[in-house]
Amino acid sequence: MTTVQDILHILEEFAPYPLAESWDNVGLMAGDRRQAVTRVLCALDVTEAVIAEAAALGAELVVAHHPLIFTSVKAVTEDDAAGRTLRRAIRQDIAVICMHTNADCAEGGVNDALAAALGLTDVVQMGAGEGGLLGRVGDLAHPMQPEEFARFVKGSLSAGGVRFTDGGREITRAAVGGGACGKLMDFALNQGAQAFVIGDCSYDLMQRAQSLGLTLVDAGHFPTENPIAAVFAARIAAACPEVETHVSAVHKDCIQFV
Repeated sequence: MTTVQDILHILEEFAPYPLAESWDNVGLMAGDRRQAVTRVLCALDVTEAVIAEAAALGAELVVAHHPLIFTSVKAVTEDDAAGRTLRRAIRQDIAVICMHTNADCAEGGVNDALAAALGLTDVVQMGAGEGGLLGRVGDLAHPMQPEEFARFVKGSLSAGGVRFTDGGREITRAAVGGGACGKLMDFALNQGAQAFVIGDCSYDLMQRAQSLGLTLVDAGHFPTENPIAAVFAARIAAACPEVETHVSAVHKDCIQFV
């Protein structure tokens, strides 16, 4: 019998807790460690729709990237989405595991999955974050101009759209940082990258990148991090072939483009 604790152990080995940033919240968010697991649903976020999908599948466990409980929780009620999601998970007896910045830093985690989605080769760590393990840098299959690269990123990540600033240089080497990593651009430059693909970016960071000759591509938080859901599912399936694993079919990017 495979339990919640068994799967938690598998994920802890893949993305050890010490890799997480000090401000983060990772691990078992809800549920009984001793509960038997026959089906797992993997997603980027734990939402009401994802819990409903898990219940429909008969899954006893949801594994996600973003923490369901992040800031201090003062109440669990129907008054907000987090409260409703927790209440539904508990009522349906669905356990929840979240692996956040530890999965960003882990070998084979978020940033390696993002680098792979872009076909980068000779990938190395970018050297950012508290442990120097955030971000990856690698070489492109062939040189691209900034707009060509931005379009390539959009297609590779199935993003609804991307924003970018033209660094004014041909791109042969790119850095990646899933999520809000714009402030880490100096690490990308130090590793010889002419472009940096991230998930969220403000106007001032776009300006700074352009002044430094760095093509900064904001491909969206969801598209840059969602590949980790399939990684979670593959890891669990490989270690526990008796457990049925699924990647959420209902969880989509909340940002749309017109």
